[in-house]
Amino acid sequence: NITFGTDLEKLEFNNLSQRNPRGRFGFTGAATQAGQIGTGSDFADFLLGVPDTSAIAFGNADKYFRSSSYDAFFTDDWRINSALTVNAGARWEYSAPVTEKYGRLVNLDIAPGYTAVTPVAANDPAGALTGQRYPDSLVHPDKHALQPRIGIAWRPLPASSLIIRAGYGVYYNTSVYQTIASQMAQQSPLSTSLSVQNSPNNPLTLADGFIASKSITPNTFAIDPNFGIGYAQNWNVVIQRDLPGSLIMNATYLGIKGTREQQEFLPNTYPIGALNPCPACPAGYAYLTSNGNSTREAAQIQLRRRLHSGFTATLNYTFSKAIDDASLGGRGQGASVIAQNWLNLSGERGLSTFDQRHLLTAQTSYTTGMGAAGGTLLSGWKGALYKEWTVTTQITAGSGLPQSPIYVASVQGTGVLGTLRPEYTGAGLYSAPSGLFLNPAAYIAPLPGQWGNAARDSIIGPAQFSLNASMSRTFRLNDLFNADLKLAATNAFNHVNYSNWNTNVNSAQFGLPTSANGMRTVQASLRVRF
Repeated sequence: NITFGTDLEKLEFNNLSQRNPRGRFGFTGAATQAGQIGTGSDFADFLLGVPDTSAIAFGNADKYFRSSSYDAFFTDDWRINSALTVNAGARWEYSAPVTEKYGRLVNLDIAPGYTAVTPVAANDPAGALTGQRYPDSLVHPDKHALQPRIGIAWRPLPASSLIIRAGYGVYYNTSVYQTIASQMAQQSPLSTSLSVQNSPNNPLTLADGFIASKSITPNTFAIDPNFGIGYAQNWNVVIQRDLPGSLIMNATYLGIKGTREQQEFLPNTYPIGALNPCPACPAGYAYLTSNGNSTREAAQIQLRRRLHSGFTATLNYTFSKAIDDASLGGRGQGASVIAQNWLNLSGERGLSTFDQRHLLTAQTSYTTGMGAAGGTLLSGWKGALYKEWTVTTQITAGSGLPQSPIYVASVQGTGVLGTLRPEYTGAGLYSAPSGLFLNPAAYIAPLPGQWGNAARDSIIGPAQFSLNASMSRTFRLNDLFNADLKLAATNAFNHVNYSNWNTNVNSAQFGLPTSANGMRTVQASLRVRF
């Protein structure tokens, strides 16, 4: 069976929004005002009205983004014989970088070595420093997203339940451009966009906190004009076999390799306590590239019991490991989204924020009144009371997710907080004093003039466990009316689960849980259907 086709889409996104119109202040206790060092207390600096950093982005609120998307594909589902099937094909996909209807996008034209920058707008896309001619999107398109895929299903032994499945495929991430365009639309000279650090030459106060000296670029974001679309190579092997007792076993190996993943860094920054190696070089903006990579390998064993005598169950265990050097992988999960040292992006390589080494899940379901032993022969009031109840249970148990140790301080030359990591002392991280889950002695502030040596995502968060259960039944009142009764319990054992540890080494609460997951809840519902 051969399937083929093509798609064409014209996309419009009309937004009325601003990234940070009210502005934001950051207090760390390290602020400098009129040549004086901060108090050392973030709250004290707040009371004095002396922020360490400020950021704002407003203007150019109405934006009319446009894009096109094309794809073509074919698939051949080839049943070679009764024991072997091959499914092979390829897909080509192209999503054009997002443009703005009136050319209101701004990137930075950057001189070699990041020694100078100047804005380049989509309505006049010529780089004054490099002489480069940019497209209307300010990002060159990538039209090479060819994605081959193949899968096989093979029964090696006749009259056997043994089945082997395997597959390989390439998948491109063609949906990255809209977020990038939103950031480029909020840039000088079309709008005000600043990220500033307090300094004697650039004093900040709450009354006058959004100013910048000539050494600070008025743009906060730039992207490599040759930015490439990321893609993942996926491969897997699955062995399936029937076992006694109505059981089915699946053993799976899964591998994923990501290429061209997003990395973001701050050019011309330097460690706290070091001299600025290039005072004339512009800073204060983030630069997005696509040079990251990742890997994930997982082994899974699954046992599934077919529905028999009213009982069915599935048990899954997964052992996996994921590593990447793409700092943006942590967005939204409390991890740093910007590399600590812009000259050592390989130093960002560590466990992925979603890396969960062990994960066990179990699901069971039992329906009463099925099978001779289950009461199928019951009649009268006993049968009416006992039959047709369904009881389900879901259990999840897993190891913790990685977290990064964070040293809260502004990156020198910028108004960016939270991208620095502390110095690891060598003390046992999990040899914590009474009342704590992490040892505060494991970390200290970065040494003067050096970046912290603590690795990204080097702390394993709290283990997870949950048990949810429910029981339900449908009462057939007559030919027109049915009543559904359900009792559902979440966290049925009322087991305390912490979501994360506090990994901020500046905080007095370092090593304590930041929050706990929900307590036990029981909900009863009755629904009448007619």
